Amino acid sequence: MIRIISLLAVITLLGGCAAATPILIAEGAGHSIVRHDEDIKVRAAAALQEEPDLLTFSVQSISRGKTEMAVATYLKGYSDPDYSQNIKSLALYQIGLIYMNRYNDDRDDVKARAYFNQHNIEFPDSRVKERVNKRLAILDKRQSKSVQLNAKQLLKQVNRAKLLSKNDTPFDAELTPMSERAITDERVKEAEGVYLILYDNKASSDEMRAKALYQLGLIYMSPYNRHGDNRKALAYFRKITAEFPQTSVARGASQKASQLINRQN
Repeated sequence: MIRIISLLAVITLLGGCAAATPILIAEGAGHSIVRHDEDIKVRAAAALQEEPDLLTFSVQSISRGKTEMAVATYLKGYSDPDYSQNIKSLALYQIGLIYMNRYNDDRDDVKARAYFNQHNIEFPDSRVKERVNKRLAILDKRQSKSVQLNAKQLLKQVNRAKLLSKNDTPFDAELTPMSERAITDERVKEAEGVYLILYDNKASSDEMRAKALYQLGLIYMSPYNRHGDNRKALAYFRKITAEFPQTSVARGASQKASQLINRQN
């Protein structure tokens, strides 16, 4: 079985909705390329606004019309015997979220429901089970509506300027977009659950597991986090230095731990 290191790399970096400019065959003027890139970003931002639990890889698959490719990638992770049950459950959850997103041209609520139901059968004690059940309830409510707009119709109604605007909070430069969103949207617990899934997956590299803990430390020590907890941040940084001293974030974790200790004095 081919290992999906690229998938876990995406999940570790988690969360941003901005996408790189695609390679296009220009149809006349360069304006069409710029507009196309903006459309991708708008769709990505709209998809993420509707569903904050989408990972970066999932958001990009929706914004770029790559649903089937993303599903195939997640299913490789789901099928890998070396990956943890929580990683496998997260893969099925992401597939369901991709299929049910209203800004996805390939939206398929029937497939979304099937993957969510499969998740609940196979992973009844999953960290994300409660969230899966909430999405199933959304699908139930959606099914009762006689008229439903498609993705293109919905995108015509969005506020493009607002979706493309950037948050100007001076966050720590090492925070990932997902971590920043966790703070600004007060979804710290949700982000913590995902990062801990990554840390708990022993088949992942020490580097990736350490980076998951590092993000948690940064989140909890951020002055912009209303739910900040310096003691919790310190515990995560110390965990890195104890368990993963050879990783690229070990030195940073040690420095951050010193900063937190100085705060307490």
